[in-house]
Amino acid sequence: MDAGFVALFRHHAWASDQLFAACEGLPADHLEFVVQGTFGGLGATLRHLVEAEERYVRGLRGETAPGPDAAGGIDRPVPPEALAPSVRVLRRRAASSAAALIELAGAATPDAVVTATHRGQPAVVRAITFFTQALDHGCEHRTQVRHSLTILGYDPPDIDGWAYDEEVLGPLPG
Repeated sequence: MDAGFVALFRHHAWASDQLFAACEGLPADHLEFVVQGTFGGLGATLRHLVEAEERYVRGLRGETAPGPDAAGGIDRPVPPEALAPSVRVLRRRAASSAAALIELAGAATPDAVVTATHRGQPAVVRAITFFTQALDHGCEHRTQVRHSLTILGYDPPDIDGWAYDEEVLGPLPG
């Protein structure tokens, strides 16, 4: 795809990293905090975000791996006591899948299709569907985490396009 498409995934990677960095030092009880209407506890949401993105990467690579549940392919919030990976580990995993998405976005063609597992069944899927889902899903859950952080009294990181432009891209030449 073109450079603009890849740039969207560079922002996606940066925004997720900023959010994980903000959550790394949170106490355990804050990682268990649940806001009604969100995916689940703050830590469970971070875990869900990473696990889903890893599935998108596997799908784009045409790898088949069992999904979290055969019924719908959607992992459910885990109880706080089952939150095994630390936020630091999740951050590393998120960086790895984000780097893979950037690479895959650069190599993709607009009409590419992959054979992947979708809702527990082999399926031919448009690659653009995985890319679209990765961006939409990431944005949705980053917003939920930012909302939870705000309610807990933290100042969540500014991760919108303007902040990315200022912090990463810098001033325009000339």
